[in-house]
Amino acid sequence: MKKLLSRSIGSLLILAALYLVCINITLTLPATRAFLDALQPEHFRITWQRAWSLYPLRIELDGVVADGQTPTEQWQVDARRAAASVSLLPLLKGEIRIHDLDLEDIDLRLRPRPPADGSRDALAEFFPVIRDRDPDAAAEAAPEDPSGTLVLEIDDIQVRGEHSFWVSHVRGSTPGAVRGSFRMETATGRLALAGGALDLALTSLTVGPSQAVTDAAAIAGTIDIPPFIVSETKGLEMMRVPELDARIDLPVQNLDFLALLMPVFDEIRLSGRGRLRGRLALSAGEMLGGTDLVVEAHELAMDLGRYDFSGDGTIELKVDPQDEAQADLLVRFEQVRAELEPDDSAGSKRPQVLFTGRGLTAQLHAAEVDPTTTSTAEQVEELASEVELGFKLDIPSMQVPDLAVYSRLFPEKWDLDLLGGTGTVAGALEVSADRLALKLDLASDDADLRYRGYHATADLLLRLRARIDDSSTANLRLDGTELRIEDARLAVTHGDAKKRQAAERHPSSEPWRAHLEISESALGLPVSAGHTDADPIPAIAETLQDEGFGALLAGADGRVSAVLSVSRLDWIAELLERPLGLSLAGAGELDTEIVLTNGRADTGTTLTMPREPLSLGILEHRVDGMGTAHLRMEQGGERPRFRLNVALDDARLRRRDEPEPSIGDVRLDAEILMTDSRADGGDSADIRLNLHSARVRDMSSYNAYLPANTPLSLVSGEATLVGDLRLKPDRAEGQLLLAGEDIRVKLDRQDLSGDLKLELLVRDGSAKDLRFDITGSSVLLENFRVAGAGGSASAPEDWHARLQLDETQIRWHKPMHLDMQAYVTVKDTRPFVELLDGVRGKHDWIDNLLTLENLAGHLRLAVDADTAVIEDAMLGAPELGIHAKGRSAPTAREGMLLLRWHNLTGTMELQNGRRHFDILDAPARFTAYRPGKTPLRDLDAAQTDAEDRPGTEPSSTAATHDRAPFSHDTAGPPNKTPPSGRQRPTPTQNPFLDDSL
Repeated sequence: MKKLLSRSIGSLLILAALYLVCINITLTLPATRAFLDALQPEHFRITWQRAWSLYPLRIELDGVVADGQTPTEQWQVDARRAAASVSLLPLLKGEIRIHDLDLEDIDLRLRPRPPADGSRDALAEFFPVIRDRDPDAAAEAAPEDPSGTLVLEIDDIQVRGEHSFWVSHVRGSTPGAVRGSFRMETATGRLALAGGALDLALTSLTVGPSQAVTDAAAIAGTIDIPPFIVSETKGLEMMRVPELDARIDLPVQNLDFLALLMPVFDEIRLSGRGRLRGRLALSAGEMLGGTDLVVEAHELAMDLGRYDFSGDGTIELKVDPQDEAQADLLVRFEQVRAELEPDDSAGSKRPQVLFTGRGLTAQLHAAEVDPTTTSTAEQVEELASEVELGFKLDIPSMQVPDLAVYSRLFPEKWDLDLLGGTGTVAGALEVSADRLALKLDLASDDADLRYRGYHATADLLLRLRARIDDSSTANLRLDGTELRIEDARLAVTHGDAKKRQAAERHPSSEPWRAHLEISESALGLPVSAGHTDADPIPAIAETLQDEGFGALLAGADGRVSAVLSVSRLDWIAELLERPLGLSLAGAGELDTEIVLTNGRADTGTTLTMPREPLSLGILEHRVDGMGTAHLRMEQGGERPRFRLNVALDDARLRRRDEPEPSIGDVRLDAEILMTDSRADGGDSADIRLNLHSARVRDMSSYNAYLPANTPLSLVSGEATLVGDLRLKPDRAEGQLLLAGEDIRVKLDRQDLSGDLKLELLVRDGSAKDLRFDITGSSVLLENFRVAGAGGSASAPEDWHARLQLDETQIRWHKPMHLDMQAYVTVKDTRPFVELLDGVRGKHDWIDNLLTLENLAGHLRLAVDADTAVIEDAMLGAPELGIHAKGRSAPTAREGMLLLRWHNLTGTMELQNGRRHFDILDAPARFTAYRPGKTPLRDLDAAQTDAEDRPGTEPSSTAATHDRAPFSHDTAGPPNKTPPSGRQRPTPTQNPFLDDSL
């Protein structure tokens, strides 16, 4: 038995020795290499520098070189040293089965073959060239019969040393160790790796034409690659091949790998360089729970549409360990500079700085729509439909070097700009599949603002709150939005108002403030044509990125409710272009309802002010009291139409130049309709004034409208005033009623007191020029008492008179301009008693003249600011009466009375308080007298009055002359054209020569 055992062992040793001798000789023979190459030379070739075997079926090789091709790829593997155990029986089936393969310092290269249709990959120039293989050999179809396929199968491969790889357009070097089981089918190009383990230091990685992505990197973990064909695996499919769980630590020269790990994260474009650390777990192309990567980045840049952010910071990529369907990309800037890219269409070439500061963060959240399925998308666009994205941008307080860039917050059609100034900004933006929210706080203490042609500097605080809560609609809500302007002052600029200029404080500008707070809103936003079939929020977010918030509002339709608090209401007058000098003074809260159509305020927009102290100014007057105001837009568009209603009570009325009001207890309604607010100077204004009641506290206040040195003045008295007027710049109509009791009037040296009633009818005119046609108006004096210079009454309080105006125009200035013709009726001649008191008793017929009653006549009066001219006045009848002419100027006063009693006549000349009565040639001298042009006699030199000559009577010639001036006398005003020789005096400046009335 022992002998048999010895022989068996010896035989085995002999056989082993023979095997070793034969196999080592065979491995060194060229025929061996030729045999292996002949198995499938078009698919596989191998050679080596030196080979040996130390025990059966275990072969070791130095300088191994292998290459081959499949129908779709060409490949090449070189190793400095290899050791493997080979199974012999599979070789008979065309399979190479190797186990316990040890490799050192390998170089792996893989090149996809070009398609048979002649097309060429755009990155083909970056593919490796495989040794002894035609790089232009077109891809072939896989054989239908795989029986002749050479299969390379390696179980338990261990790779150590310094390695390099070049797969398609990706190349790199990676020292370290790899373990696993490898399988490759040469006919189909199918590859697989099972049970892989990595512990590599990636020293470089280059993708296509890019610079090296990594340097001095490390990766350690496990990897499995199920069977796949490289050439048939395109786009995102390549990321679904490996099963990877590894810890990595590597510097990166760009951040393109983030888009490879999670393609949907390419929504925010990131660039920069730094160091990547953390754990990466992949399965079927999806990151698994526990993935936690951090990039410490330098020269970090993030692009969101036209918004660019740059600085230093970190990037974190995490997958929720409890829910693998949730992943987050967090970008955190330590230092940041934000810029707005130039708008090529607007001709801008340089970016604008949005802000600078610290601590900005951007977070992109991805959630699978259906976590139970595995994505099959090949392109990013397809993957987007399988993932819901949420984005959040947090901006802590940042410094703003120039506010002008934030004009994008307002639609261009609003004609509202931020021209400059410095300030701070803070905010947040959240965007998800079903919600969008924007929060922005912009503050400045030296903001330059422009609205239309107005420019102001102010303290500014804008709190913008915008959100869309329902993804099924594009309804924007602005609830909570505030705009606060403090210490605003009007400024004057020179040049283009839309550009920031050197501004000067307006000399009359007083600081004002305003605060607008939106309480409720609902605005519909348009969706661009390219997004009509999609949810509106992505389209709106895209508009927000590319064009700014103002572009959203530019197409908005809906309503906004707000409360507007203002320190000055006069901006409403500015909005209406100040028709007829319109001004508003007051402060308070206004309930605001804004209707927007295509981004513009439209019909139905209203401002309502409750009862507050209010002042309304129109033309030369202003009314101060308690009142309400209501502004309504009745027509929108390029040329809007507004209606302003103001109701005042317990008010006081004054001229703007008066220190104290002269009219109190005013109750007034004003309606201002602006049919074209862009018309220069408010030429399309239509103003209706309804004066329900008012009381003139002191009638003497109207003396300011009379020429200086006039013999007529109002001494005292009160009156009520009511009326209604309709005013346009070139038109005026309406009526006023002034009624007073116990009105004291001084006529020369006589005092008159009684009741006054003025019915003023405005037929036409020019409100802009305060020029009115008051033909048809009347002045009624009743229950008057006439007293002489001594103050004693000459008769009971029953004197009355009436003026009925005909062809009368007035310009209501201080003093006024007047061109009047009027019918006159008086009870008697008592007002003339004091004038003729010196000649009474000397001529009995004068006493008879002064006892006349129920007289009628006419008056033609011209008042030119500081000068009043009685061109012609008459009281009486054809054969008896009193005629008058005269002129009152600031430095002199003169006049002439013609007294006529049948054939008896006389003239009373008046000059600066002196009087002279003469009966000689009275009609001729009166006819020849032209006030202001014909000199009167020197009353100081007159020695004896003609009326003092006893027995003197007028001659027949005088009687003839008596009748000449009165040949045209009637009970009413004379003809418009005076007879020859009696032309009206021409004032120096007469506004009534304008025939436009």
